[in-house]
Order: sequence, then structure tokens, then C-alpha cells
Amino acid sequence: TTQYATQTLSKMAKKCNEAALSLLACMEKTDCVMKQNKNMEECMKDPIESDPCTAVRNAYYNCKHSQLNMRTRIRGVRQY
Repeated sequence: TTQYATQTLSKMAKKCNEAALSLLACMEKTDCVMKQNKNMEECMKDPIESDPCTAVRNAYYNCKHSQLNMRTRIRGVRQY
């Protein structure tokens, strides 16, 4: 893992760590971050720049959403 991902890992909840780390790793490999030297947050706000990571972003969203959904809170968070 990268330095940014390692710092973020210690601050995050345990349930969606894998999805979040996958999203961070994917975003670090995009041209927006690598070649244009933009911040990851800026790149994630631009849908064209974050296009290669759409599936990973959706998986992270579903994980976080399942934490708020009472039905899935009883059954547990899905593993992605």
C-alpha cells in the first residue's frame, strides 16, 4: 500500500477498508493524479478523470450505504 493509503487506513472504520483501499489504489494510478499532479479529491469530483475507477467507486458506495441501511445492518455488510 502507499503512504496515503496507510495513513487513511488507520482513520477508517473496519467494515469498508478493502473497498476504500481499492479505490485509493485505483485513483493513484489514474492519469489525473500521475501526470497532471492533481489532488485525488479533485480527480474524484471530475467524472471523466475518475472513469477508470467507476466500478471500484460504486463498490465503496454500496459498502458505505449498507452500513446505513437497517436491513443490511442486521444481516451484516456485504463483502466486495
